[in-house]
Amino acid sequence: MASEVVLALPHKLRVMRMYRTGLKELINWSANRHEWYPRAYALRQEFEDSKALTDREEIRKKLEHGEELLARFRHWEPLIKPEFVGGTAYSINPAQPKLKFIPNYDAMDEYKKGDHL
Repeated sequence: MASEVVLALPHKLRVMRMYRTGLKELINWSANRHEWYPRAYALRQEFEDSKALTDREEIRKKLEHGEELLARFRHWEPLIKPEFVGGTAYSINPAQPKLKFIPNYDAMDEYKKGDHL
């Protein structure tokens, strides 16, 4: 029983990564989310339909075909979130430098009271 789980793990990871990569590629090819949702639903249906397969050779061929499709239809300019490295807004507003002078607010209160006179 335990050996079956170990043998199934790499295949599961390959399928999960292929699905996730497919969703990301669909985002790159879609102009907005309204175009992406039906495409993502169709991709999910394709994975759900293939879940019932039991022939190892057919599963292997289907998996290799899916990975080949992902490689062939990879977007040449992937979408990068603006705040991530390589994004449009990365490092535009760098962090402010730390204060070298820390004001003494107790002294400022005395100044406001007029005790300095």
